[in-house]
Amino acid sequence: MAVSDARRLKVYEQAREHWGEETAEVLMELVVPAGQDMATKADIEAAVVALCARMDGIDARMEGLATKEYVLTMLLVTQIPIYLGILGLYFTGS
Repeated sequence: MAVSDARRLKVYEQAREHWGEETAEVLMELVVPAGQDMATKADIEAAVVALCARMDGIDARMEGLATKEYVLTMLLVTQIPIYLGILGLYFTGS
């Protein structure tokens, strides 16, 4: 059963009076707010399965990027303009 906000506040105030503010804050973190349920073991397992499935999809896309053609294309697109720019600066400076 979820605890209402008013009851949470009352517990917090009493805990703060008797045990101090830090302990009262920790206690409030442990008490589930109204309208929220604690995650079950099944919820956590479902989240892990979903995350693993997404990671597998990312791995498959990354493997497709590591082809020789892709690497050569990226080298041509990035390196040649840089070398041409350096050569241009060299010849215009002399």
